[in-house]
Amino acid sequence: MFDSFKSSWAVLKSQPSLLVFPVASGIALLGVTGVLAAPIAVGVLAGDGLDFSDKTMKVLGYLALFGWYLVCTFVIIFFNAALTGCVLQSFAGQQPSIGSGFGAARRRLPQILGWALVAATVGVGLRALQSLLGDKLGVIGQLVGGVAVGTWGVATYFVVPVVVTEGVGPVTAVKRSSAILRRTWGESLRGTVGLGATGFLFLLPPLLAVFAVLMTGVGGRAGLVALGSVGVLYALAVTVVFAALGAIFRAGVYIYASNGNPPNNMDRAVLQSVFRNR
Repeated sequence: MFDSFKSSWAVLKSQPSLLVFPVASGIALLGVTGVLAAPIAVGVLAGDGLDFSDKTMKVLGYLALFGWYLVCTFVIIFFNAALTGCVLQSFAGQQPSIGSGFGAARRRLPQILGWALVAATVGVGLRALQSLLGDKLGVIGQLVGGVAVGTWGVATYFVVPVVVTEGVGPVTAVKRSSAILRRTWGESLRGTVGLGATGFLFLLPPLLAVFAVLMTGVGGRAGLVALGSVGVLYALAVTVVFAALGAIFRAGVYIYASNGNPPNNMDRAVLQSVFRNR
């Protein structure tokens, strides 16, 4: 379970500046949400008579929600592409920088925009399908819809490194991603699951500490607030680190699938273990 973590950590330890990208992505998402939500909040507070029961307002509301989702999807993909660009440069023996990462993402801006549009549209469509099936078929419908959402996520697992490296459009990128996944027989996802499980283990200490304070009452309300604040900051730090580790592992598997050579700082044995025929 820890192999993918150790292999990806070795890369992150040598390039700690990679953490800038998930942090910047989170800040950008908060900014986008604030900018898009502000006009609605002002309108409601000002009493402009926004009637969301009206059909026209419902349509406008759904369009606004999709616009927000599309912009957020683009932000996530763009910063992930910048991070992946730095990782790929490091794998190639270069000395990446924050600027070179953003440069790699900017060079693929049309492809990133195209992929963001496809990802947002398909994502919203699948969620709507899951909701519809849930209403019609109950739990079974929810499960079927969940399988569809999961299948799409699996098929597009390698899209970002494909786009950054090859500069192809969204359809070709999905095909290439699916082809790589078939070669790895899905085992590359096991590495991601391993990273997720390791991240959960890192999050356990503050959760247990908060639970202990709640059960014992030690420190009172002030102690709980202080511990909760520290716990939130710690959880954010863990989230940032493991977001970077996930991108590193995905890029490493992509490179190994493309040319059969393990990237710098990544364990060949770990990469070999995710392929059927290597």
